[in-house]
Amino acid sequence: MEGPPPSASGGGVVGGANQSQLPPPMTKNKKRKLPSPRELIAHYESQGMETQDASIKVIEDLQNAVFSRRQSQWQQQQEAGRRDAAPVSEAGCDQRRLVNLEMKVDSKPGYAQTLAIGVASGALLRGVGSVIPHVAGALAQIWNSVRTATNST
Repeated sequence: MEGPPPSASGGGVVGGANQSQLPPPMTKNKKRKLPSPRELIAHYESQGMETQDASIKVIEDLQNAVFSRRQSQWQQQQEAGRRDAAPVSEAGCDQRRLVNLEMKVDSKPGYAQTLAIGVASGALLRGVGSVIPHVAGALAQIWNSVRTATNST
C-alpha cells in the first residue's frame, strides 16, 4: 500500500500535474496533518531510495513547493494589478531571515576557537592572579606611607 507522501508540495508533483495522486480536498473544519521529515524520508526509502537520496528528494520537494507558492502569489498579484509590491517584500523578508540565520551560525566559534579562547582566558587569569599580590602590596605600602606622613604632623 504505497501512496504518495502527504506533503505540502502535492506528493512531489509541482504544478498540479498528475492530479490522481493528490488527496481529496478537505472541508474547512478538518486540516490535513503535515508529515514530518522522517515520515517523508521513510516514504521515499520504501520506494527503494537510499537515505541520502531520500533526504535530497525531500529537500527538493520543499524547495519546489516554496518556489511554486511564490510564483503563484506573484502571478495572482500581477493579475490583480499590483506590480511586484508584495512579492518583493515577502521575498526580501525571507532573504533577510536566511542571512540572519547564516550570520548566527557563522558567528559561533568552532572547537578549535573555543579551546584557544579557554587557553587564553586561563593564561590571563593566571597572570592576573600572580600580579594582584604585588599591586596590592604596593598600594598598601603607599597607603601606609601616606598615613604615617599625615599622622606624624
